[in-house]
Amino acid sequence: MGNKNSTSNQQQQLQQQMHDPQMEHLQLKYLRQNYIQREASTVYIGKPQKYIPGPVEPQRKRKIDTVEKYDDDEPISVIDSNDSTTKQASAKINPDEFFNLSLKLKYDTFQINSASNTVEPLLFTLKTLSTQQQGSRAPIDLICVLDVSGSMLGSKLWLLQDTLTYLVELLGDDDRISIIEFSDSANRVTPLQRVTEINKPTIIAAIKGLFAEGGTMITEGMNRAVRVIKERKYKNAVTSVFLLSDGQDELKTEAIERIKKLFEANQSIDNFTVHSFGYGRDHDPNLMSSIAKIKDGNFYFVQEVDTVEECFVDAIGGLISVVGQNVTITIEPVKSEIFPNLEIKKAFGGSDLWKEMNGTYSTGISQLPSGKSKNYILELLIPKCTKTLTDQQKEVVIAKALVTIKIPNSSEVWKKECELKIKLVNEDEELPQQQIADKDLFSNYYRVRSAEIMMEAKKLAEKADYEGGRKILQNFKEELSKSAVKDEPMVKGLLDDIETTIKEMQPKVYEEVGQHRLAQQVISHMEEKSNPCSANSANLYSNCVQQEMVTKVRSKKSQF
Repeated sequence: MGNKNSTSNQQQQLQQQMHDPQMEHLQLKYLRQNYIQREASTVYIGKPQKYIPGPVEPQRKRKIDTVEKYDDDEPISVIDSNDSTTKQASAKINPDEFFNLSLKLKYDTFQINSASNTVEPLLFTLKTLSTQQQGSRAPIDLICVLDVSGSMLGSKLWLLQDTLTYLVELLGDDDRISIIEFSDSANRVTPLQRVTEINKPTIIAAIKGLFAEGGTMITEGMNRAVRVIKERKYKNAVTSVFLLSDGQDELKTEAIERIKKLFEANQSIDNFTVHSFGYGRDHDPNLMSSIAKIKDGNFYFVQEVDTVEECFVDAIGGLISVVGQNVTITIEPVKSEIFPNLEIKKAFGGSDLWKEMNGTYSTGISQLPSGKSKNYILELLIPKCTKTLTDQQKEVVIAKALVTIKIPNSSEVWKKECELKIKLVNEDEELPQQQIADKDLFSNYYRVRSAEIMMEAKKLAEKADYEGGRKILQNFKEELSKSAVKDEPMVKGLLDDIETTIKEMQPKVYEEVGQHRLAQQVISHMEEKSNPCSANSANLYSNCVQQEMVTKVRSKKSQF
């Protein structure tokens, strides 16, 4: 009897220790160190095999999702006009002061050429001011679609659960979260719930209850996410999906087409982005980056499982600083008596980024954060001109841009147009000597060209032509290192990333790490998407909110 009581007391003490926050942090520290040590000591031969760390979990039955309609979301908070806190949360920005537009050539003076056409890079910039007013952000609806297939068993799942718990702590009372798990089927674990102190225990219990088994069917998880967005009764101002997977969809080539069709069939539902997180070496970077690209999100290559927190908070930082939605940008050449055949020859980013109709190019941004510059490079073909211009003809508009932005938490749509006017110099006249080439234009021109070169190298590597990939990267690196902007921060980051890509352009390294990193670098540099885990260009495209949040999570981890 005494022995039984002693055993019972020991069990109770053990259970109390397991739920003690300090013990949880110590356990997490041990898991991280243990996982990293195991990964470092694992030798992969040829294609890396799936590595399953940690002990085998006891068999459990997955809950079957029997809800017919996802209209059981929790109501969003009602703004009380007498409450100063909620007043501040609904405060509007002044768009005319907050958004700035510009169109540039490398020089503001252009000399006419009577012998041949001239191709000039054109830079369009949409800049948002930084706002960090406490409580001034729009509330978000976040749907987390999580891979809980068998390959997530052990430390991967435990670290994911800890990261999600931390993410819940970052969200506010007005934010809502829904958890969806998928393996070879999908299940909505929680409906959209406000992240209040009352709801947090329920949400965290659901996260802690996740377990790993089965295969990988990303399409099933994304189907559930679209249903949550489509069928919800209430809507927060900003909506996003976080998709995390460490494997390859069992449908393989069919998966991306099915997901595209899913999004196309639901185009009428509200604005939302998809941020995808590719976990470790086994995920399909082409599939994960393509899914993010369809919905104007970011693709994060989570090379070390221990860094998933940085990626999550970087994405959250972008969402909580959204100041514009459904942004449309239209750029067109302006033909004139002097240049009747003026045209846009190319828009960098191609059909993935741009739509072209009758010589006019348009693109969009689903969610525009504060403190960001979005830069687009096009090439303008300026035709030859045999005329001698009078003084009255020496200023001409050659391009214009129109931007519309929906302001979150309001029905207001802001619209503004800007023009590019240049000064012309006759062929027999001397150009002014004081002209200085625009550094922003040159830096961004090399940015998009770097992304194109990386994409070419990626295609060569997929054909096993690693030498060809290295060669074109090396040639571009030499050009970049001799450019007039080689000392600019952006170009230094580009040079470092290209050097990393060159080193990883060899069979075994490319298959294990290079292809994943390259997929992220292409989307990061072409579309100015943040990349918190890059040693070279981590802060190039993130705003202050993202940088501060990533710094905080790193500081938190270093304490354990």
